[in-house]
Amino acid sequence: MSAHQVIIIGAGIAGASTAWALRQAGVSDILILEQGAQAGMHSTSRNAAILRTAIEQPALQRMARESAEFYRSAPASFAEQPLIDTVGLFVTADKHSNAQNRMPSAANSCVAEIRAHYPDFLDADVDVWHFADEGTLDIHGLLQAFLKEQTVRTHCKVDEIIYNNDGACGVRCGDEIINAQQVVVANGGWANHLCSNTGLNQPFSPSRRHLMVSGPLEHIGQQLPVVWCTGDNEFYFRPESGGLLISACDHELVDPRYGENIDPNIIEYIATKTDHWLPGLSDIQPKHLWSGLRTFSPDHNSIVGPDPHKDNLFWATGLAGHGMTTAYSVGQILSAWMCDKKCTHPSANDLLPQRLVDVPRLAAI
Repeated sequence: MSAHQVIIIGAGIAGASTAWALRQAGVSDILILEQGAQAGMHSTSRNAAILRTAIEQPALQRMARESAEFYRSAPASFAEQPLIDTVGLFVTADKHSNAQNRMPSAANSCVAEIRAHYPDFLDADVDVWHFADEGTLDIHGLLQAFLKEQTVRTHCKVDEIIYNNDGACGVRCGDEIINAQQVVVANGGWANHLCSNTGLNQPFSPSRRHLMVSGPLEHIGQQLPVVWCTGDNEFYFRPESGGLLISACDHELVDPRYGENIDPNIIEYIATKTDHWLPGLSDIQPKHLWSGLRTFSPDHNSIVGPDPHKDNLFWATGLAGHGMTTAYSVGQILSAWMCDKKCTHPSANDLLPQRLVDVPRLAAI
């Protein structure tokens, strides 16, 4: 029977950033348990790698901006290569929409600027913001930087958290008990099954989103900006592998075990959205197609902090598709709670699991 200072359940971006922040704070005996074959193989490695700080929830927007600043200025000891490719990001919104609340006070661009890069883009009457210092993130580089010098044990599914009186004291993986002074749940869509005996009533909502990379398009340069169209007809795209990476921003509640299964109707749905926003590319064909999980809380804010009922138990999940963008701040916030028993970060109180104690259990998927 082994024992550690900290066990982190999940080696995706939330668990990795927490482990890194703890190590920076002086915690050296950390064991990360990952049920998959390698770290970050699920949600973390199956997203669009877009750095976008204009997020609806103010708490997450603050975290995204703080994290982006760290990624831009990260020391060579953290990552030898730049983590951000600042190709730029255009965000569109229907006029007079709620998007105005999360953007700078006035739109600073126009559709004509998008069409200068993408002539096939719809000539729409929408507000446009241009974020010149955003673009794409090196997902693999960021994850590996957080996991540097960490101990990750793969193929290790945690069946339950072990408690001693009112506090977490370890986990059970099959027939094996692993003791720890503190336990962190950071396994995204799989977190609901670890809610037993805690203050939370299975509040995590895993949903599936598909992404597609098209075949080569001769007029698409690889350093073109990202375009994200918000609103009821949400859609985003960026250059990738000689073509376009596209998402129709579908959102389907799924059992996490099947979150990477492809919906047979998704290509038609993507084609419909593409025909709207990129009418000149209505016959675009997929070269690669995949899906990945995003896990939400009921209020779409992340769940980061101490469990309200169990000592020595902490949560870092429900990152709602913003895990990579907010990862640095997630680690900083949780490390403060674990090491100092308090956190003064301006977003910390908005993320506390305590807010979800009285939330009814989600319907079974």
